[in-house]
Amino acid sequence: MARQKKYTAATLGKACERYFAAITRRVKVTEMVDSGKRDDKGHVILIPVPVKNTLGEEVEVTEYIIPPSMHELCTFLRIDRATWSRYMGESEEFAAVGERVRERMKAWNEHEMLTRPGKDLKGILFNLTNNYGYSEKKEVELGERATKTVTAASIPLEERQAMLRELMQEFEHDGGDEDADL
Repeated sequence: MARQKKYTAATLGKACERYFAAITRRVKVTEMVDSGKRDDKGHVILIPVPVKNTLGEEVEVTEYIIPPSMHELCTFLRIDRATWSRYMGESEEFAAVGERVRERMKAWNEHEMLTRPGKDLKGILFNLTNNYGYSEKKEVELGERATKTVTAASIPLEERQAMLRELMQEFEHDGGDEDADL
């Protein structure tokens, strides 16, 4: 006799939302604005003022206190990864829950890639590449040859060398930072 499932699709969806609620908080966005006053040393006194969007609404952002991960989600749900995988294959309702979770984790990774200061992106890029189908591509325009099937052997040696020099200059101009573009 098979064990009874711990979750239905609906309860799994609610539990996943609870996981995200447990690792995030909503924060109002503010900007420092001149109060029109000065301190005793003559410095401008700045005060935080809520930022409003073009609709006139105060802006809030979701801030992750702990980075989301499948391991942590499964730990929170008190199930293992194999159980999660089985759930995802059982029905469209379970698959929809899994897709919402996947998209939310992907969005966090994309946000981190775009806003994380410094060059500490290797883990984010690895995760996006291996778990979300991203790839790093470099396209080279070959002019009129682009409409034909072109192999390196079909381009004269001098042209290949010139194209390689051009690519190397572009690479050096970009700072040679492999993590700069996704």
